[in-house]
Amino acid sequence: MTQRFVSTKTAYLYQGESGERRKGVLIFGDKVETQGHPSNGRVKTRVRGVEGFLNVAQLGEEGSLEAYFIDVGTGDSAFLVTPAGKTILIDGGVNRRALGFLSWKYGLKDPGQRVTVDLLVLTHADGDHLNGLTPIIGHPQIKVRRIVHSGIATFAPGAMETALGDVETVAGHKYLVTRHSALSELPTDKLSVEYRAFYDAVAAAGCEYAAVDCSTGELDVGDEGVKLEVLGPRLVVPPGRSADCYPYLGSDSLTINGHSVIFKLTHGEVSMLFAGDINGKGAEHLLADDDIRSRLAAHIFKAPHHGSHDFSAEFLQCVRPQITIVSSGHDPDHGHPRALFMGAVGHSSRGDQPLVFSTAIAGAFVEQQDKKAQRKDERKDERKDENKADEGSPQAGAAPAEEDPNRVHPHDTKRHGLLFKRTLHGMINVRSDGTNLYAARRVDASYRWEAYGPLPAAP
Repeated sequence: MTQRFVSTKTAYLYQGESGERRKGVLIFGDKVETQGHPSNGRVKTRVRGVEGFLNVAQLGEEGSLEAYFIDVGTGDSAFLVTPAGKTILIDGGVNRRALGFLSWKYGLKDPGQRVTVDLLVLTHADGDHLNGLTPIIGHPQIKVRRIVHSGIATFAPGAMETALGDVETVAGHKYLVTRHSALSELPTDKLSVEYRAFYDAVAAAGCEYAAVDCSTGELDVGDEGVKLEVLGPRLVVPPGRSADCYPYLGSDSLTINGHSVIFKLTHGEVSMLFAGDINGKGAEHLLADDDIRSRLAAHIFKAPHHGSHDFSAEFLQCVRPQITIVSSGHDPDHGHPRALFMGAVGHSSRGDQPLVFSTAIAGAFVEQQDKKAQRKDERKDERKDENKADEGSPQAGAAPAEEDPNRVHPHDTKRHGLLFKRTLHGMINVRSDGTNLYAARRVDASYRWEAYGPLPAAP
């Protein structure tokens, strides 16, 4: 078999070497295996275990930069594959959906299959970025070579001055002074439950593990055609101290988010910026460094903090994205992405037709009847009717307060026996050949994809 790549925005996988019956739709950059010689302009193809026929004219020999923004609900996880096949995982969400994606992409249901993650970036140690990494690192069919992180761990209640470590006041300003790079620098008996589980998985797997910051510069990802620059966090040395530390941004949550790992990846003329959960105060601290400010511009932008209201408009204007991806969910519902953020990032975008995606919006659900819940509701209605006859109780017959139907969550049961079942996860796909951009998300309609491209990288 010969390895090829889809070279057009979309390509039909046909049932046979002639005819119009289709087995599926592929998108730009999808890797396939071909065999035999073309017939009627089509060649026999195998992709993720499915066989069919593709038009030869829609296949090329060069790989692309692949970016998968995984729908992990309220949280972050993205997976990159460079043109040379190197893999980068950024965060893992709060659940096992990132692991499920890797299992699907690399066929890990087959015990003989293996996958290597060349670089894992933990932007910061909040649970909605951290927790999903633990089962990935500990999976017997996944090898994680190297982990980089922000240097901020989380600690058990009361173990340290704050949940992030000790804080000192210097010249009227507070600083988080607890920082680690190697596992050996962590007091394991003081770690939070979540970070201890992560620590144990990393230690057992024997991964390389180190903190990075804006002074790190470039990270070698093993692909000469790709450059990865670390732009944050930005550490400082307060007067009278000899060690780097982090400005304390007013609370633990603001501090850990505001000092996320920020990095920029460049392939050819196209660049991507991953902004972790950086907030307004964290962005202000980064923008105070003119060198960092000058390097923030990017075509593809993983939006910070799920599209929260706490953002810096100036930061967005420095990025000027062409494609923005917001990773957000409904459980718990924080109202992300906020309308204010979506408007601001659109206003700050470059090009005539900027794209803004949300994993929450891209997901699809259908209503279905749950007979067990329906019978339960019917019994409640029967009891309600019986209570109406009780004139001695002023509350007799009062129906339970109705819930706002707009707050329905996946798989939640509502009155009248309704379930909302997820039919599509809201993963956003972005690809690039180093000159043009492609973006797509799945839809339930017959055409399968909402797809865009080729979009020339806008100046």
